[in-house]
Amino acid sequence: MKLLNISHLQYYKMRQFCLYLLISLLLVCCKKNDDPIFTINLEQAIPTTLIEFKENILVTITYEHPDGYLGFYDPDYLSLEIKDSRLINADYYHLIPVNPPDHTLSTHGEVLIEIDSPFILGVGSIETLEFKIRIQDREMRWSNQVTTPSITVHKE
Repeated sequence: MKLLNISHLQYYKMRQFCLYLLISLLLVCCKKNDDPIFTINLEQAIPTTLIEFKENILVTITYEHPDGYLGFYDPDYLSLEIKDSRLINADYYHLIPVNPPDHTLSTHGEVLIEIDSPFILGVGSIETLEFKIRIQDREMRWSNQVTTPSITVHKE
């Protein structure tokens, strides 16, 4: 009888161990996918050398979104993020919607962004900067981030 109780206890501990192992494996395997649902790619950023206050920067990005949830109908909602590498905070802009309301359409296309001519923030005669750009969709998910090549600004 004592042998039966020890065997039963070992069986119970083995079963408990297998249950913990199964739960641990499920938690490890069920990792949340953090990949962006839509992507943007930098096609072009010109010019890369300019004189402050003289030329605007033209950035062309392409986008692809499986549901077309790009842009907001509310003009007060700012979904285009552009961050100057020299500054702490980003600037935000409005993007108009690319599909009709209440429709889900896979979309891809191109956005031309005109960034006002940068100026030198410090006391030097030359500064180098980059812009980091990303877009938020109507489901509040951010795209991947793209970075422009280095842009050199010369004092006027």
